[in-house]
Amino acid sequence: MGIEIGRTKLSNNERVDFFKTLSGWLSAGHGRTSVAEAVANTCDAFSHDEYATMKPRMDIIKREVQGGQIQFFEALRMSQLGFRPQEISIIEAAEKSSQLRQAVPALVRAMEIQYNGRREMVMKLAGPLFIGVMLILMSLGVLLFMLPLVVEPVIERNAKALQKFPFILRWYWYASVWLRANPWVPVVVVLAPLVLFLLRNTTLLRPYYLRFLLGWSVSRKLILGFNSVIVVYFMPALVRSGLPTYRVLQYLADCVSNPTLSNAFRVAAQEHENGIRMSQALEIIPFRASFINAVAAGESTGAIADRVQDLQDPYSIELERNIKTVVGTLKFIVMAILLPFFIVSTYTALVGPIFALMEY
Repeated sequence: MGIEIGRTKLSNNERVDFFKTLSGWLSAGHGRTSVAEAVANTCDAFSHDEYATMKPRMDIIKREVQGGQIQFFEALRMSQLGFRPQEISIIEAAEKSSQLRQAVPALVRAMEIQYNGRREMVMKLAGPLFIGVMLILMSLGVLLFMLPLVVEPVIERNAKALQKFPFILRWYWYASVWLRANPWVPVVVVLAPLVLFLLRNTTLLRPYYLRFLLGWSVSRKLILGFNSVIVVYFMPALVRSGLPTYRVLQYLADCVSNPTLSNAFRVAAQEHENGIRMSQALEIIPFRASFINAVAAGESTGAIADRVQDLQDPYSIELERNIKTVVGTLKFIVMAILLPFFIVSTYTALVGPIFALMEY
């Protein structure tokens, strides 16, 4: 589309508002509003004021859907407005099975749970992470700059004076000498986590990064919590859409955000298509046992959607609990390890000059 000035993509909250507006129009008049009309009204609502720069793309979506040239999910994908593959997959499944009115509210709820949970986690983690980084930097500053400034002149004047210092001050001095003799160590300590985080999605590091996240119990619970919530909200809508159940699993593979889980759902879909019961095929998915039990119960009673839907509230609560666990773990690391380390560093910075003056 050439060079564009202004906003060209919808944020997470704005995409939720987009689908929420669409859901409202689809249910208007007791569901008598056509999909094309609902899409047109939604696009018009997101073509004014702060969304004015997006109007040309919204007009294209509206025109293509009203003209019957392409389906709505294809228009969303072509619009390049920031819609995620998972969101488009749900719209595609719902539209192909004529269940758009039922699927969009479920999509809105799942998106709200996902993005609100992620925002809550980031906000709660930001404080402990910032404090932890600052404590590390200030402790390194004491070791690399303050101690040499106040203690080194004393040692140069009288090398035996170090033996009169308290043990902790001597230990910090030896650590300071070692760090200054190996300057790459503090550089690696500070920069390595940042570099690894920035390069986590590269071809080389991505497999190890995903393996680490699923291997560490804290992040594993969080990843499984996020994705299980997405699945229990999307799966009932997909099942009720009339899709073959193996196709439901294929669409769920596009909905989950973790590549390892996505591949597991694709394997389960293939096995289910080959004749294995859905509950047996889903045993490779590392969700809680209640998920497999709900699917198995649904298969026996012919009500998979209802049984899985029963898990929505418990899984949402479990996700909030997992977020609190991650925040609590990080706070424990800061309070039990980094804070005492900084306090001792401050002690040496205060006591070091006193002993230095006593030796003059």
